[in-house]
Amino acid sequence: MTGDQIVTVGQIVINLKVLTDIVPCHRMKSRSITIKGHTLPLCARCTGILLGYLFFPFLFFFGLYFPLWLGILLNFPMVLDGWTQKRQFRESNNRLRFITGIVSGLGQSIIIVSFSQLIISFLL
Repeated sequence: MTGDQIVTVGQIVINLKVLTDIVPCHRMKSRSITIKGHTLPLCARCTGILLGYLFFPFLFFFGLYFPLWLGILLNFPMVLDGWTQKRQFRESNNRLRFITGIVSGLGQSIIIVSFSQLIISFLL
């Protein structure tokens, strides 16, 4: 990403460069998604995880409750994809990285909501 890109949502100003800099990502260009000649600043897997996090508000605020074990289980495809690639059993691709990232982001959202509900019920 060249230069800082500023996005305004209502009265909230978001500096996209600062926002993406806080995400721990290797940012390898070959593993990033390119749309119409513009390469996203995060790898396909991290982009998918962040998109998966968009499920969190729906799960939390609309009371969509799933068991904790499902949240944990939904992280396995990403872990398996990353591990088999790291061990050089096979080469992954950006489509698979992106999809397993979304599934993992949903799983992490379920885990966060499960623990949030536990803490809230303990406090109330």
